[in-house]
Amino acid sequence: HPDIMARKEKGLPEMGVLRESDSSWYLREENGGLILGPYEHGAPCCYVDGPDEHSEYELFEADLDRLEPHIEAAIARVPAFGEVGIKQMYNGAICYTPDGNPIIGPAWGLNNFWLNEGHSFGITAAGGAGWQLAEWIVDGEPTIDMMGVDPRRFGSYASQGYLRTKNEEAYANVFTTHYPDEERAAARPLKRSPCYDRMRDKGAVFGVVYGWERPNWFAPPEYGLSDDVINRPATLLHRNHSPANDAGLIEEKWSFRRSNYFDFVGEECLHVHHQVGLLDMSAFAKFEVSGPGASGWLDGLFANRIPHQVGRIGLCHLLTDKGGVRSEFTVHRTGPEQFYLVSAGAFERHDFDYLQKLRPRDGTVDVQKVTTQQGVLVLAGPRSRELLQRITRVDLSNAAFPWLVGKEADLGVAHGRVLRVNFVGELGYELHHPIEMQNYLFDLLFEAGEDLGLRPFGIRAMDALRLEKSYRLVPRELSIEYAALESGLQRFVKFDKPDFIGKAGLSRWQEEGFRWQFVTAEMRGADGVDARGSEPIYRAGELVGRSTSGGYGWRVGKSLVLGMVALECATVGTEMDIEVLGQRYALVVIDESPFDPDNARLRS
Repeated sequence: HPDIMARKEKGLPEMGVLRESDSSWYLREENGGLILGPYEHGAPCCYVDGPDEHSEYELFEADLDRLEPHIEAAIARVPAFGEVGIKQMYNGAICYTPDGNPIIGPAWGLNNFWLNEGHSFGITAAGGAGWQLAEWIVDGEPTIDMMGVDPRRFGSYASQGYLRTKNEEAYANVFTTHYPDEERAAARPLKRSPCYDRMRDKGAVFGVVYGWERPNWFAPPEYGLSDDVINRPATLLHRNHSPANDAGLIEEKWSFRRSNYFDFVGEECLHVHHQVGLLDMSAFAKFEVSGPGASGWLDGLFANRIPHQVGRIGLCHLLTDKGGVRSEFTVHRTGPEQFYLVSAGAFERHDFDYLQKLRPRDGTVDVQKVTTQQGVLVLAGPRSRELLQRITRVDLSNAAFPWLVGKEADLGVAHGRVLRVNFVGELGYELHHPIEMQNYLFDLLFEAGEDLGLRPFGIRAMDALRLEKSYRLVPRELSIEYAALESGLQRFVKFDKPDFIGKAGLSRWQEEGFRWQFVTAEMRGADGVDARGSEPIYRAGELVGRSTSGGYGWRVGKSLVLGMVALECATVGTEMDIEVLGQRYALVVIDESPFDPDNARLRS
């Protein structure tokens, strides 16, 4: 990273720190002069195998040709910079990670080994990093949710080649404008489920989580944005869109507001609501737990009761000792002492690490990660049973196969595990299958469902649909910062169990008094904008909470917000304000699960 030192002419006023996103640099005073710090494209990784013992003060040769556009832009923005002479230039190593965030927390697979590295802004973050890491080591948990910097957010896919490519990309994008829906292009596509090509052929516009490519939404054939839509003069750097696809078409404009994909996502939501859709969720983290002590161990692990009957499914949470929420699992009992656990794909290493570290060491429990062995296709919508029944002999009637039950089933000539559960609030099934059989199953479903109108849908439609059901996500609505009961998990916390992790701590927290409460709310008066998460919520001018998620609910026709607010503001009908993109809008607390609150669709 280069820093260009310039002399300061007498008579110039005191200057603040200037950060320029248009051309990716900062300028500030330094030792009586000025310092320009550009973040240029093409800066190569160094010390890939680690620095040697003599590298502490090592500097590299300056590459002024690469920096010239930034210098010219700085002079155009601050003419005084062009009137002073360059005194010195430093070009030295700087730490980076694939996503630009530092790595702070416990190492996976090791006990009592902690990491605190990758700080590109080390002095800025030093106090907070040391504070939270000290709490983590001494007390067992930080007080701030650290999922964004947890070392376990990367998996084994993060090879040296991946790290080099992504670190260079992260450096080049330090001072660019970042959009909430942007998807960076480097080191992709890396992890692909077998149906990736089929989804692409159906118009999938992909995003990435934990290295996995997943359809975000689906574009019509030959769809692309025109130059006049993308290259608006007010757009910083004109880097406000996805890279061109294989046909040279740009499919998505990134924005803080509703963008070009908004209506397409709405069509996917309504199609699932009225007919049937298919979603690839192979990126789910998946684990098998077995052994003579499996049921006793899991029952003492989770706040909820584990399913007691073979075939039943339960939603279970792993709490912190204090009573916050660490992880969420779908637990399917597949045998007397066999269980199949599913959790969020982004937290595979995180969740597996906790399971392994908490596992008994007496040989009574075995935990295996089977994520890449099992694919998952989700069928959802009122015609999903009719479609699935065409390819299996298992009786799918409501009496024979009720909600929250799973069964082994032949699917055509393939086989798999059918779970009657989903995250969109419609009649639906998750089809867990040997991943090598996925394309056969994919083709079979689309052939059998052609006259039923089967269409694929993406993650953004799933997210819009889950908002209408008030479904929570880790680490948004569910977090170590909030007690499980503050997050509205009363029906999933069984205090009448002998014990579970966090029971005593949650009881103490409850006795001391909760501060926050999860709510679902409607944002009113907004045109072309929705909450995204972390927007401040006010009542009578006083800050009383924050949003955790937000978006448009197509089935209810409302802009919805999930959030955590002060207890006195959580009553249905309470009127507040939410600030989105610098403007305040009316916010009204509504009943939880505004769509189908009695789960009639799920149980139908």
